[in-house]
Formats: sequence, C-alpha cells, structure tokens
Amino acid sequence: MKLPLAEVEQEITKLWEAEALRSGSPRIELMTLVALVSDPALVDRALHVVSDCVRVHPSRTIVVTWRDGPLAELVADVKLHRADPGGAVYGDAITLEAVAGARDWLPDNLERLALADLPVCIWWVGDLPDFDRLFDRTLSAADLVVVSSAEMDLRDLEKLSDVVRLSRGRYALTDLTWFRLSPIQELIARFFDDERSRSSAKSIERVTIEFAPRAVPGETLEKRDVTSTQAALLFGWMAHVLDLSTQATAWRRADEWSEVSLGSVVARFVPRARGDVPPGTVLGVALESGSARFRIEREEDPSVFRWSGEAPGGSLPTQAVRVALHGEATLLERCIERPKRNALFEASLHASARIVRPVAPRLSGAPRPAP
Repeated sequence: MKLPLAEVEQEITKLWEAEALRSGSPRIELMTLVALVSDPALVDRALHVVSDCVRVHPSRTIVVTWRDGPLAELVADVKLHRADPGGAVYGDAITLEAVAGARDWLPDNLERLALADLPVCIWWVGDLPDFDRLFDRTLSAADLVVVSSAEMDLRDLEKLSDVVRLSRGRYALTDLTWFRLSPIQELIARFFDDERSRSSAKSIERVTIEFAPRAVPGETLEKRDVTSTQAALLFGWMAHVLDLSTQATAWRRADEWSEVSLGSVVARFVPRARGDVPPGTVLGVALESGSARFRIEREEDPSVFRWSGEAPGGSLPTQAVRVALHGEATLLERCIERPKRNALFEASLHASARIVRPVAPRLSGAPRPAP
C-alpha cells in the first residue's frame, strides 16, 4: 500500500503496537540504513541485502528508488523486517519512491525519516551517475557512507577521493571493494613474512595485475578501460605501502596491456576474460624484485589462490589458499561494524585516484539534468 510521507510514522507505530500485542517483542533498532539505488535493475538486490543485514544489526531501513512520471511526488510503503512469516522482527522497512522532480526532495526527507539520535548509514547502490548531486547532498546526514567502487568508472575514484577530503571527519567513507581485496592484500603481505624475501619489499621493480575486464559494446583501444577500479585500488594500496610517488605518472598502452611507471617501478595491468567472477575482479598479482619473483593466481575455483615465489636462497613453498568469498550483505555488515575512518583505505584511495587520473575517461559533453 502506497502512503504519503506524512502517514509513514503513524503506520509504523501501528505495526509495532500490533507486534507488541502479538509477541511482546520490544522495539529495538540501532541505526538507520539508507540504500540509494541508482538503477531500477538493482532494487531487488538492495532489498535482499538490507533484509539480511538487519538480522545482524536491527535497523530502520529506507530503500530509495526514483523514476520518471507526470507529477512530482514521494510515496512510501512500510512493513516490518522478519526472518520468516510470523517470525522475529528486526526493524521497520520503508521503501521510498521518488517520481519526477521529487527526487530533489529526497535529502531533506531522508533526514526527517531517520531515527533520532542514532547513527545513519548511507549505502549508494551501483555506479555514480555523472552530473548528479544526489549522492553529495545526502552525505550531510550520514555517519557512515558505503559504496562499491567495483561498480563505478575509473574517474569515480577521484570523486570518492574528493568525498573523503570534504568529509572533514563528519562521516566515514568505506568501500565494499576494499573489503573484497583483504584476502589478496594478506597474501601479498605474507611474501615478506619470510626473512629471505623481506629485503625485496623495498626494491620492487615490476608489478603485474591481471583483472577481468568489463564488456563494452563497440570497444576500441582508446575507449577500453586501462584497468579496473578494483585493480587500481589494489595498486594504490601497494604504492602507498611502498611509499611510491604518485605525483608524476607515465602511461603506455598496447593491445594486450596497459602500464604505468612510478619512478623506478612499472605496474602492468592485463585484462583476462573470465566469466565466473564479476567484471573488474583481480585474477592475479606478480611482483619482481631483482632475483625475487612472487605470484598469486586465482585458480579455476575462484575461491582458491595459488601462492608461490622465488626468493634469494631458494623457492618459497607453493600453497593453494582458499579464501572466503563473502556476499554483499556480509560485507555491508562488516562496514557497519567498523564505522570509523580507515586511514589506510583513504590513503590507498587517494593514491589510486592520482595514478589513474591521466587515463580515466573524461566527460566532454555539457552537463545534463539528473534523471
């Protein structure tokens, strides 16, 4: 049943009162979780994720969509989150639809719908549209902002980097893609736990990162992504950890690869088609340092990595390492559990944005109205 916004709180109160009479359960909600869904095709996914997430973090959820229409209006649907029909309640669920120009009314109304004196998490679902300020305008109400840079364009890394700088400590920005990179980062760090290879860490000469490219209709070499946002963020982390200067970058492109030089270190990005992982996924990492060679490669089973290396004095024992491939709800739960700013993530994001800035797609058209 579609409701005008003025009736939302009254309807939610009725639902909780009926639940208290039925089960005696108290009303417990720890935060407001807002999902701004940039593409109608992502609505079902967002609804499923927030439904799973509130079982761990009882919350008021507001899933926001927008569409064209003849008249500007905001309408809502409300219900209670349950694990199953008649089961325990984990929070109240608001689905909010903005029609036509009512999309501009969303930031103020989201602040009014948020639970008073409790944290607010803003989750942007999907890519960031160009020439669109909705994302920026909603940040003033947020304590935590969650994105997935893997679903964005390379130029959006700079946008996210700017968001971090402009936050001035008012909110924390975190990235589901950063959490997905954790197993690869840990495997890379393990190479240098060995005393024989530790000295190679500061003399890395070449890095190769293989990634699953996006399929782009009518793609040409000039329009092809030089790398994925996930691979760029991983190399941004490496550049930060190795203290590489990202102020002057030199890029080269060929049919099968793109590479960037940061001083004496050359990083090559190699697209490799693979259909059993999301586009942009890192498939392998190789590091070369003098006589040392280190490699991580995703096996046929996408949750298994082959870890191998040659260090001064001999080979490292080759290992097959299985990592957990967490779903989106689990990753969102982890972000909520760590609502503070992550200095390592922010520094890696800034580095990756500077590295890809010269080759990120540019916008040459005039600004157009937001959808």
